Amino acid sequence: AWRALCKPFSSWISRGVIFVTLFIVFGALYSAPAFDSLSWLAPGSDTARRTIGVVAGISALFVTLYPGFVLAASPSIPFWNSPLLPVLFSFHSLMVASGLIFLIAPLGLESADLRSISFLGGILIVVNFVLGAMYLATSKGSGLASKEAVRRLNEGSLGWTFKVGVILVGMIVPLAVVLWTPSAMALAGLFILIGGLLFRYCVLKAGVYVPFPLT
Repeated sequence: AWRALCKPFSSWISRGVIFVTLFIVFGALYSAPAFDSLSWLAPGSDTARRTIGVVAGISALFVTLYPGFVLAASPSIPFWNSPLLPVLFSFHSLMVASGLIFLIAPLGLESADLRSISFLGGILIVVNFVLGAMYLATSKGSGLASKEAVRRLNEGSLGWTFKVGVILVGMIVPLAVVLWTPSAMALAGLFILIGGLLFRYCVLKAGVYVPFPLT
């Protein structure tokens, strides 16, 4: 496992391990004052805590970015090998983060904060829907392997998982809740989390491996 850290200049997996480790460490340090059992980890000054928070935030950003880059660096699976995939994964991660906030909103978010987050969450759902449509449209014209991947997402059991789980449950229903039934925000958050998990499953499952020709 330690070898995953050895090639940060050439491997997105190595970078991902580093980003996740930094996020866990600095996120724990930043959150420590909120827990009595971890108060001994708390930074000694406000400046130190702000610095730790910035490092944790930057690490979290890269944690959302790196999975898309890992998949996009796979030339043998053309459906993944697209510059649009990291963008799609990043915005999907932001949407799932908003879903998590929706889920915990009943625990005490102020109404003004909730309105702002619900507005942002609605925008992220629409943006992800548009990006997903663009990704499928470009993949459909990018060769036989990518075209087959798109077909898998439209037909059979995987097609049902994608259309019902990702699009309907993960996007359309939460958007309807955000627009018309904000009192059920926690339910929208749960659906977004389910859709986010199924989205990654579908993208991974749909990819078609194309072996390199022997010379």
